Amino acid sequence: MNQRIAIIDLGSNSARLIIVEIYANGSYNLIYHQKDAVRLGQEADKNRQLQLEAMARTMSLLKSFAHMCQIFHTDKILGVGTAALRNAVNGSEFVKKIQKETGISIDIISGEKEAKLGYLGAINTLDVTDAILFDLGGGSTELTLIKNRKAEEVISLPFGAVTLTERFKLENKATEGQLADLDEFLSQELAKVPWLETLNLPLIGIGGTARSIGKMEQKRNHYPLLKLHNYRTSSLSFHSLWEDVIKMSCAQRRKIAGLSSERADIIISGLAIVKHLFEKIDSTQLIISSCGVREGLFLQYYLSQTGQTELLDPLSHSTDNMLSFYSGNTGHAGQVARLANGLFDDWQEILGLQPRNRTLLKVAALLHDIGITVSYYDHARHSAYLIENARLFGLSHREQIMAAIIAGWHHSPSVKYSYNRIYNEFLDAANWQTARKLALLLALAEGLDTTQMSLVEKVTTNISKKQAQLILTTKQELLLELQAVKKHSKWFKRETGLELAVSTASL
Repeated sequence: MNQRIAIIDLGSNSARLIIVEIYANGSYNLIYHQKDAVRLGQEADKNRQLQLEAMARTMSLLKSFAHMCQIFHTDKILGVGTAALRNAVNGSEFVKKIQKETGISIDIISGEKEAKLGYLGAINTLDVTDAILFDLGGGSTELTLIKNRKAEEVISLPFGAVTLTERFKLENKATEGQLADLDEFLSQELAKVPWLETLNLPLIGIGGTARSIGKMEQKRNHYPLLKLHNYRTSSLSFHSLWEDVIKMSCAQRRKIAGLSSERADIIISGLAIVKHLFEKIDSTQLIISSCGVREGLFLQYYLSQTGQTELLDPLSHSTDNMLSFYSGNTGHAGQVARLANGLFDDWQEILGLQPRNRTLLKVAALLHDIGITVSYYDHARHSAYLIENARLFGLSHREQIMAAIIAGWHHSPSVKYSYNRIYNEFLDAANWQTARKLALLLALAEGLDTTQMSLVEKVTTNISKKQAQLILTTKQELLLELQAVKKHSKWFKRETGLELAVSTASL
């Protein structure tokens, strides 16, 4: 049976609700998302008390969340509260009131638990081996040292964008003195973390400040995609953004493209923390993760239900999830992927392909027919659109577009994709050429399973000066498969300069 799981993350600055549906075949999909600023931690540092107005705002939003959970008929609600609740002496009392008035149970989690959930959300959706992960919220900042994809060190620092803004009075234009005081404070605090040193590792950023950095950078650079997860920016670009923002008043910051007006008053403190992390570990790159505590909480639940381990291969898992979600023919998809990768291994050299291209080919092969869900007619184009916009994890934005084009060309190459402005802004001539060659291998592999009966047991290739030969080992006749493959002989010659010869051998 299907399950609908609601995840609520109640932070110091904002609260979020996501609803994810888990289907009978094990696939899952996000079906609802709501987020609003509540500033629950506002002025809570004065006497470690949540303020009445902040609690009223939060309660109003949580009642809205509860209503949406009822509308969507959720089966389970998993709610967590972070720094504002755990630091306030009346945090537990407020949680009891939330339970009474909304029916939502909020678990106040430790900083270490928050860091673990953020780590699970990020590491299972990014192809990163070593990094420093930061989860920068309103009232705390969690840091995780990732080595070989595992969390080696974790710490929760008791300050975030909201608390530092209030402490150093940075709501409006920052003075040199205020910035100097903030710099001194952050230098002293980060110096207390013994393992935070010159690591030369990339930063992975979770939380509203990190997302804002990504959005502002994308607007400044006229980035053509509306995709934030796995967006990467350099330390040089970040420091340019920092220098511009600190010169502005809050009213001016509200006009920055990519920065929400509700975050304009606290962005300087958030950026300052990221700046010090860049400098402390001598990092040159920031990777934005849109997946964090909420996704970590969902995956923790999902994996506990399916008996899987906490560490996933992001690309394999998300590709398999997508194939199952669109009810693809997994047997046919797997056979085409196996044949396509076999052809790649044999012909990589004559086609001038790079090892990483094999990964793109496999993804495109597994998902090449999912467009049938939309319509069988022109389903290659539908598959391309679905792949381009999917939550595929483990590919760069450029690679995901290339995988989409490869799938879209699995019958034949078409010039219509070259008219797509976004594609042309991402891909150069070499990328287009690579996509055509990989699409050729996919077209041949699909042709070898035209009947979708996995009749081809083995493929052997031979290459001479003028000819490439395919020898197909099978137990049955391959009339349709042979016809399908021979249709691509002209395409093959254009890409390789060789004639394509196909023959069969019986088992």
